[in-house]
Amino acid sequence: MKRLFRIISLIAAAVLLGWYASPQVYRVLHLPDAVDPNTDLSAPALAAETANARLVRESGDERIGSQTTRTARIRLFGVLPLRDVLVSSSRRTYQLGGKAIGVILRTEGVQIVGFEKIDTPSGAVCPAASSGLREGDMIVALNGQRVFDSDSFSALCKASDMTCTLTYLRDGEPQTATLTFAVDAAGEKRIGAWVRDSTSGIGTLSFCDRTSGAFAALGHGVADVDTQKLLAPATGFITDASILRIRKSSGENAGELIGQFSVDSQDAIGTVERNTVFGIGGTLSSVSELDAGTAELAPRGAAHKGDAYILSTVDGGVSSYSVRVIRVDVQSSPDTQGMMIEITDPELLEKTGGIVQGMSGSPLIQDGRLIGVVTHVFLSRPTRGYCLYAEWMANELIP
Repeated sequence: MKRLFRIISLIAAAVLLGWYASPQVYRVLHLPDAVDPNTDLSAPALAAETANARLVRESGDERIGSQTTRTARIRLFGVLPLRDVLVSSSRRTYQLGGKAIGVILRTEGVQIVGFEKIDTPSGAVCPAASSGLREGDMIVALNGQRVFDSDSFSALCKASDMTCTLTYLRDGEPQTATLTFAVDAAGEKRIGAWVRDSTSGIGTLSFCDRTSGAFAALGHGVADVDTQKLLAPATGFITDASILRIRKSSGENAGELIGQFSVDSQDAIGTVERNTVFGIGGTLSSVSELDAGTAELAPRGAAHKGDAYILSTVDGGVSSYSVRVIRVDVQSSPDTQGMMIEITDPELLEKTGGIVQGMSGSPLIQDGRLIGVVTHVFLSRPTRGYCLYAEWMANELIP
């Protein structure tokens, strides 16, 4: 009898473990804290009454307008409470992008992007490194005088005594360092560091608010090419970009959209005010030239495997290209790389070979709603890439 009991217990434990590890249970246990009203909350042996989650609370504040929320309780076998999920019905609608843009960022001060040793009569020295400065540090003042760009920094260095005090930002926190200049063979004072005050490149405008003109673009932050640190822009703007040709992806080399754009602020079509891991944000001068249509923002819980399309500019104007969502990650807090897509459009595959640099920011539309934004490409398989949830991007970049 004891042996039979142990066998039954082992079988029951194996069944329970298998059930717990099943994709359906995993999906329910890892649902986001908030989901779309159309999200299927049912699963085998995980159904509430009438195979749907039972509503346990509901609110309808008139001040919320088009947004309503309620809480769904998911029950084990329809009996034991398992977890509560907020069901949110948001009606945020955005103007879709897909437009190629030039992005120009000018940093707050100058950013250290590398070091070099200076030959002096007493040997090779690097004052910047010796003073504790690191790559990625942003120098914003010298002896209390503000550093605006590389030219102003050079002028302040020349006017300074041999020892100076630098004010710099590291991870956004102000710090100071005392530095003694080295004098090179030409008699010039040097700190032994390479600095940069601006960067530019081509990307894609993702979406914007038609009323305020607030926009989101790129789907990833603008980082210094050498340090990979996010740039903290003091000023920035975007301009129209024209795609001249395409370098297709091949092997381990990512393809690229090669184009031209103005770096003159007089040609700006919008200002850049934020640079985050989810992309850049700011305000457009006008949204009238965006003609890709509008779409309701879908909450991340609405994403699913299956057909979708992206809007992008690879030649001429904005066009739609078919893709397939092949993986959906559950995220309960803001994060990047929420979905994986695969390009299925024959025309786009012929033109680019897949996802290429410059397509970052292309909006992803599924079931007629804005669900994501293209962010990264797999170098080993350029037909595939990552998208982040548009919900995170909108929350971060659209006030």
